[in-house]
Amino acid sequence: MEGIDTKEKGNDYKNFELMDSFRIVIYSICGVFIFFIPINLKGSTNTIIYHLYFFIQDKYIELIKLYLFIMVTIGSILPIVKHKEKEYDAFSNIIKCIKPVSILFILIIFSKIEFRAYNNSSLLFMRDFLLKSVIVLSISSLFLPFITEYGLLEIFESYFQKYTKKTFKLSGKCVLNILVYLFVDIFSGMFMTSQLYKKGRLRQSEACIMVSCFSFTSILNCYYLADELNLKSVAFTIFMVISLSLGVNFLVCRIWPLKIKKKTYLYKNSYKECSFKKDKFKNAIRRHLSTKKNNKLIYYMFENFKESFNIIMTILPNLVIIIFVGEFLINNTGLIDTIGEITYPIIELLKLPSKVQINEALCLGMFNGGRYIEFINNDIKDISGLIIFIISIVQTISISTNMVYVSSTDIPIKKIELLAIGIEKILISLTIIYLFYYLIIGNL
Repeated sequence: MEGIDTKEKGNDYKNFELMDSFRIVIYSICGVFIFFIPINLKGSTNTIIYHLYFFIQDKYIELIKLYLFIMVTIGSILPIVKHKEKEYDAFSNIIKCIKPVSILFILIIFSKIEFRAYNNSSLLFMRDFLLKSVIVLSISSLFLPFITEYGLLEIFESYFQKYTKKTFKLSGKCVLNILVYLFVDIFSGMFMTSQLYKKGRLRQSEACIMVSCFSFTSILNCYYLADELNLKSVAFTIFMVISLSLGVNFLVCRIWPLKIKKKTYLYKNSYKECSFKKDKFKNAIRRHLSTKKNNKLIYYMFENFKESFNIIMTILPNLVIIIFVGEFLINNTGLIDTIGEITYPIIELLKLPSKVQINEALCLGMFNGGRYIEFINNDIKDISGLIIFIISIVQTISISTNMVYVSSTDIPIKKIELLAIGIEKILISLTIIYLFYYLIIGNL
């Protein structure tokens, strides 16, 4: 009888494991379909995330504008109301006092009144950037549990761990996070990074490397930039440039400041990385089943959306001020020319073609990854366009993305460190471009 009972318990366990495994596969397939598979709807080919974004923007634009205004208002006033003198330094107090100005700025950005200080392209850029950042982040946060809470992370980690650990000092699960950066956008990718770090599933060093080195512009933006620069063989070009960027990241993650980041988690926990020599898929699922929490999907979706709500409320006033003031300085002052005087000698030393345009791309890219297209003369050579495209992909640091977002997270990386990483990536990239240009193209 004891043998029969043991056998029945074993069968029950196998049935339970089979049902959970089936659920994991279904949810993971749904997540992959929502985030990464482009489908054609009404003549437009995009992922489900972007189809939802365009639908919401088209049908509910006025409600979204009201939502942005409310979030900016609450986000700029709430820190002042909750102010505690001992918790902030003088600089933080100044920032808090400046934040309410963002309420006026958001009204100007979405008003139909023309302003001499801002041309139509600037206003259009600011509107599109704010709308896209907020809507896409909200949508992706809602569906993120499909790829983070049902075993897909463990599966990716078991298959990619031995490659990413040696190459980029990252766990294998980071490959899935990188795909979110590429197929969705920077803010959604950083949201996933900060959530994994906050839950004790990413190390400090990994989180810092992800938000600084792998916060690529999305593939959708890559195609737009390539089209604007009249590049040929776009898919192959994007693949090659991303491969080059991975080579740059290989070097950057081994030097200061990323080299000194701790390999510890935010808090002590029992989480262990998946590293299996055989039966990777089966062992990854078993690892997930042994560590998973018995919360329902709707709970994870609600918690993620609530977290994205808090992040949007925190960063939106700062983001509005940065892009509003930044656009004014770009359009009405000689700021770019002044910064260009610092970077131009480097371009001149390397003797690259279209020096002025490349220099502008470097300076404007630090403000926002794709903003410089409007300011660069279209009459440039193919090789110059390719160099500018490379810079736009490799240069993953900008004031209006990483530097704004990290201040709302627990990720321990300073803005000055992000700036240093950005400079390192530019110098390494330009050196590689110089070598390719003169050793290969220069000899043709």
